[in-house]
Amino acid sequence: MTKEELDRFIRSQKRKTHSVDEQVLIALSMYERGLGPLHDGAKRGDLEDELRLKLDYNIGTSLSHLEEIGVVESFLPPGPTGYAISERLDDIVNGKVDEIAETDIENLIRHIQDDDPASGGDAPAVADGSGVTVRRVVANTFDLTPEGVEDYLRHGDQVKKLNKAIDAIEDSPEADKRDDYGRIVFRNTAYRYRLTEKAVELVEGE
Repeated sequence: MTKEELDRFIRSQKRKTHSVDEQVLIALSMYERGLGPLHDGAKRGDLEDELRLKLDYNIGTSLSHLEEIGVVESFLPPGPTGYAISERLDDIVNGKVDEIAETDIENLIRHIQDDDPASGGDAPAVADGSGVTVRRVVANTFDLTPEGVEDYLRHGDQVKKLNKAIDAIEDSPEADKRDDYGRIVFRNTAYRYRLTEKAVELVEGE
């Protein structure tokens, strides 16, 4: 048998879909690139470039059609199903999230205090109300009095507070974020895609 057998199978099963030509092209390209059942697979977001294709339809839709008929399989690679990334460190920080968040909160507080008109430790000079400071931006986003910012940031869900404070600072035209603190974001591990044994058998006749 040849690749025409895989072509015919896909068309017989998915002839009523608009993307059937691209489904065939994707499956055959995966075979030619060695993305078979023993391969570690490729992320959906990388697959179009890896296969050197320029597609008109969403590749995720085509992969779903191919998966429905047993030509393609999706799977999660071994290891954690999700991971945390520190934007400050530009690195995965699984297992160290609380530690990193505490450090970044303290760096954010130091920025807040440095930006005060006349800083006195945790006793900010905020009485005159003039100008926009980082303290005021953060206080406003959490509906706090300016004097209550430090204590609020040091307790509770520090990751959530850190991320929200950074969003507010970056959205403010009158405040600038420092580089010594950053968001902690969570991402799910991406599924990988590869051809099934069935698909390879259709081509190789095993």
